[in-house]
Amino acid sequence: MDMFKQKEKKKNTGRKKIEIKKLDKGSNKQVTFSKRRTGLFKKASELCILCNVYVAIIVFSPADKLFCFGHPDIDSIIGRYLKGDNAEFESAKSSKEKSVSCEERNRQYEEAMKKLELEKKNLAQIEVLTKGWNRSWWDDPIDQMTDLQLEQFMVSIYELRKKLAERAGELMM
Repeated sequence: MDMFKQKEKKKNTGRKKIEIKKLDKGSNKQVTFSKRRTGLFKKASELCILCNVYVAIIVFSPADKLFCFGHPDIDSIIGRYLKGDNAEFESAKSSKEKSVSCEERNRQYEEAMKKLELEKKNLAQIEVLTKGWNRSWWDDPIDQMTDLQLEQFMVSIYELRKKLAERAGELMM
């Protein structure tokens, strides 16, 4: 019985501890940066909430893009650092309630990503459905159409004829 359970277990790598060293491959750097930046900002947010501290993080990506995190906001923390006083934080405390928390932004981001994935799936389904629609509608046999379909077919032909006449008139001028 124990041998059966051992064979049944999934074999996955799980989380591994990696050696901290400089990455050589550019794409690996970007992926690692993105994942770790998110984790860093999340930890900083948790630290702010748990310990009631102010934190500012400024990071440049391997592609030289700027990413910032600040609690309550980056400008007041940098201002306090540069001036060496707490005056900036009195106004920041009142704006703290107005600002959207990092957790809320992360939640909004996750919702947007879910919507994006759903839209991608819908688009793929629509593309599959429309592949068979490349034939011309006027090639359909009319003897297999219902009365309603025949009426719509006639209206479409009259509309096409009208547009062709208008276009011909434009070209004649």
